Amino acid sequence: MNTKNLWTIFQSKFDLVGIIRTKDYLEAARQMGKNVIHETYPTMVVLGLSYPKRTLKHTHTHLVPSFYTFGKDYHLVLKDRMMSVLNDLGIEYKLGVDNHNHDERLAATLAGLGFFGKNQLIINEMYGSYFFLGLVFLNIEIESELKLTVHDDCGTCRKCIDACPTNALSEQGYRMDLCMSHYNQSKRILTDVEMDANYSLFGCDICQMVCPKNIQIVKQTHPEFELSGKEMVSIVDLFTDSEKTFKDKYADMPYLWKGKTVLMRNALLIIKRLNMKEHIDLIASGPDKSSILWYQDTLDRVLKALKED
Repeated sequence: MNTKNLWTIFQSKFDLVGIIRTKDYLEAARQMGKNVIHETYPTMVVLGLSYPKRTLKHTHTHLVPSFYTFGKDYHLVLKDRMMSVLNDLGIEYKLGVDNHNHDERLAATLAGLGFFGKNQLIINEMYGSYFFLGLVFLNIEIESELKLTVHDDCGTCRKCIDACPTNALSEQGYRMDLCMSHYNQSKRILTDVEMDANYSLFGCDICQMVCPKNIQIVKQTHPEFELSGKEMVSIVDLFTDSEKTFKDKYADMPYLWKGKTVLMRNALLIIKRLNMKEHIDLIASGPDKSSILWYQDTLDRVLKALKED
């Protein structure tokens, strides 16, 4: 297939498109010691769809997750856009958004969508780090690769390193176990340091918000990422709604993928951080989750702290 035509077709639905040979990606992954599965489809399309930075603040009734979760779940958005292109191509394909065994960020750098920043994100000259990634493997041969050109890097800047509240970032690399966005999505007992540092209902935005590359960028909102009113989550809903009621009420929001209990745990951390004593009775009388040790541990420690202050 003509590579330029293929690129044009995907560009109608995505902000960033790079087309590379799968073997080049697999070879780069092997050289870097990455554990990726072999892929037989010869062509790899790397896609980016931008999202805007929008800042909301916690209130005493509603809590806010990372702003990348605002609007419709990006997994669904990217897959819908991919399918709208692929269904018309008539080519065998495989696609993935996050939940797969390939390294999207490596693929994005090879395709020229951006450079790998010290904040562990792909940074593009036009959109900064505010874009989602997706991959499509096609069972066709291409005449040539079509990559974007990148002439940029972080240089000596270390704003994200200095701003990271948990020291997950350093000049030597990244420690996932210390990353707030990682541990506030985990299902385990948190340390006192982790509890005290957490400020978000889900994820973390700090390393993006301080990045100078995210200042002079194109800011646009695709229809799917318009605010829906479900960006802020009601504390009462979290601690009184059934699992089904809550999921129906906040349907299609990406912060749901780890489940309601994770959000409840993180809500407890914010309630403690902001000393919201008015919610003591609400959280104490919430659903019985005593069998979930990592949640019950947080609840006990938060209630103790609120009652002692």
